[in-house]
Amino acid sequence: MAKLISPEVSFSDFMPVKKALHVEEGLKCISFCLKAGQKISLHSSPHRVITLVLEGEGDFFVGSEENSINLKRGQALLYEPGEPHGFVARQDMVVIAFVV
Repeated sequence: MAKLISPEVSFSDFMPVKKALHVEEGLKCISFCLKAGQKISLHSSPHRVITLVLEGEGDFFVGSEENSINLKRGQALLYEPGEPHGFVARQDMVVIAFVV
């Protein structure tokens, strides 16, 4: 059965806002709302991760914070299992991460 996956956009001046939108075996969807300058630190997952920018713009880390790709609204990036990743917002940004 189809399920709507839609983030509730809310920002904090103090830290990124992270919310689980959907969790089931084989799929996790997480939303992130970051104000400009806020960061999700480098980390890794044993699963593939697809990050999709819904609003704003940011630099997405690939393997290290020194290696990044700038993504804007509508762009996505696929990380392989075990690949270090994270991101920093250049503008207020809304991102959905699909963990598969």
